[in-house]
Amino acid sequence: MKKNTVNKLMACVLTAALTTGLTALPALAGESKDEPVTLTMWGWNAGDIEIIFEEYKKATGANVELNYVPVQTGEVFQKLQTNLSAGLEMPDLVPSEINQRGTMIGLDIWEDLSQEPYNFDESTIFDYYLPLCKNDRGEMVCLPRDMSTAGLAYKKDLAKEYLGTDDPAELEAMLSDWDAFKEKGLEVQEKSDGKVFMFASLTNVKQILDGQNATPVIEDGKLNLDASVRDTVEKMVDFRDNRIVDNISESSPSYSASYADDLHIFYPCAGWTPSFVIAPNDPEGKDAWGLMVPPNGCFNWGGSGHLIPKTAAHKEEAYQFASWLITKEGSIIQHDLLDYNQANKEIYEDEQYVHMENEYFGDQDLGEILFVKAVSTMNVRPVSPYDVTILDTWNLVTDTINNDPSVDTEYAMQMFEEELINKIPDLQ
Repeated sequence: MKKNTVNKLMACVLTAALTTGLTALPALAGESKDEPVTLTMWGWNAGDIEIIFEEYKKATGANVELNYVPVQTGEVFQKLQTNLSAGLEMPDLVPSEINQRGTMIGLDIWEDLSQEPYNFDESTIFDYYLPLCKNDRGEMVCLPRDMSTAGLAYKKDLAKEYLGTDDPAELEAMLSDWDAFKEKGLEVQEKSDGKVFMFASLTNVKQILDGQNATPVIEDGKLNLDASVRDTVEKMVDFRDNRIVDNISESSPSYSASYADDLHIFYPCAGWTPSFVIAPNDPEGKDAWGLMVPPNGCFNWGGSGHLIPKTAAHKEEAYQFASWLITKEGSIIQHDLLDYNQANKEIYEDEQYVHMENEYFGDQDLGEILFVKAVSTMNVRPVSPYDVTILDTWNLVTDTINNDPSVDTEYAMQMFEEELINKIPDLQ
């Protein structure tokens, strides 16, 4: 029996075992009001969450304490599988980042937070979150946390030298689509004697173009690669062949070092990129960067949220905390305290919270792009139970295109199809 089939059967067994006897669960009201309820929560940012939790208690008077269990971002799904297979107690809140979310919520083990007794109001968050937080039955099983819109960062000195301007509006007009981007990339190659590239890594190309395509890779159990994948693969091959993009692996030290060099112009940029990626990798780059809307528009990149297991001991209290994080009150507190930009829509009606500056981008208002332009135009691909497998396949295909110049679009597409069919045998 194939490994994937075994895993699939195991998931079904685990789901059945987990949902058996749900009528014996403790009441939502929780424990005695005299004794604090201890919420068990997994996550990867203990210091910040502990600060926020104390602010939550002050703001709401909630009689709760926090048992925070550190888990690395990429290990949450593995820990979830371990707990399920071993029959271990589930936490009250499970974190979810976008790459694993679809596969996680494909398991029927989560509370539907749009229904009684929660009744989460979807109108309080931006519409683009909804396909990222609902399972294939349309149940809202994940509450988003942070803004996950992304644009295109660029080095201002290189843009001015090779493209003639470092003004974001002028660059957006010049690079309105990917054909125009390629043409300018060819000019940059010629002007620099082949030394300067538009992107450092093919992964950058994949991240943006795939993020702009809202078409599901798998629909109704059938592969849909021509509509969802082909255009991105074609652009990756074309950009490689025409040296629009360098061949640096995104996971390498060379890629990190490229942020500070004078050889690579553009990088995908989410709200967290300036502080957590650019600052540590380009420490001398203050006021050296700009942000623009990419060709064909902004895209979703990353984004975390929270899920509540059906067997959690303190579901109501878990929901009260997770939903408070994206209320207007909770969002303002987190913004003022930790400079967080949360999913609450109402807060961005106030110019104070739209405005976002970072010293690496000078006096440019990054929020105008990330919190205004992006949310009004962005389309996102709904999460799916196959997302972990699809991402693994994307990584394999990207590495193959990058490392083997003989790989063309048709070979890469055939590879994509064969890999998914081998890993998900019931696909058509």
